[in-house]
Amino acid sequence: AEVHASAPIEFYGMCTHMADATNSTSGFTDEQMSRFLSLLGRVRSAGIMVHTVSVDNSAALLTSDLTHFSSDPARILSQAHADTRGYVRTGGGIYGQRPAFTQLRAVSTLTASVRHVAVLKKGESVGYDRAYIAPFDVRIATLTIGFADGYPRELGNGKGKVSIRGSVFPVAGNVCMDMLMVQLGMAGDEDGPGAQVAVGDVAVLWGPGPGEKEDGEREEKGGGATTKGGDGLVRLRDVADALGT
Repeated sequence: AEVHASAPIEFYGMCTHMADATNSTSGFTDEQMSRFLSLLGRVRSAGIMVHTVSVDNSAALLTSDLTHFSSDPARILSQAHADTRGYVRTGGGIYGQRPAFTQLRAVSTLTASVRHVAVLKKGESVGYDRAYIAPFDVRIATLTIGFADGYPRELGNGKGKVSIRGSVFPVAGNVCMDMLMVQLGMAGDEDGPGAQVAVGDVAVLWGPGPGEKEDGEREEKGGGATTKGGDGLVRLRDVADALGT
């Protein structure tokens, strides 16, 4: 494509996105940065002023062996007659949503209450489309939250995890509009953690529970639904904006 000199276009800057920065053993990010710097040099050689350069996302900022900004900032920012500014983009890292980096802590906790506990017989179903069919006699809890409250529908069918009384349970079936169900374990297991769950208990869907200090181990195990929390936070914000709360 060509841009005529008289075109009312202002070149504002250049950016790239670190797709593999979490993987500190991969050379992909170094190669990506090398190509970006080569393109940046060609643009400047063409006499185009590059006023802003944006490179690092949360993962790149937190990966200690990526030093392109600190080791040679002049190569990125220096251009004659241009006051180039460098920017970074701390997205999910602001909310503590990068489980690979244990120095982060979640800034929010999403909870709901247990409204109902029931035993399903083998072959009985739960929720929309009968997506969950009980593989055995199973104990199921119903929580007071659903996709209308901002909980992502994509976390249904075992993808999402919920913490109740310090134990983690999978979401059973599809997420409903105002509720979701979780599998507590075999109905005959009277000594298991699921048998202790009762109506009124607090369920943690992401983030640390009351009095808990979240750590990297709990994140990796899927405590709450922290690995998917970013999408949920956006939706919860949209719901809050709509309701004026």
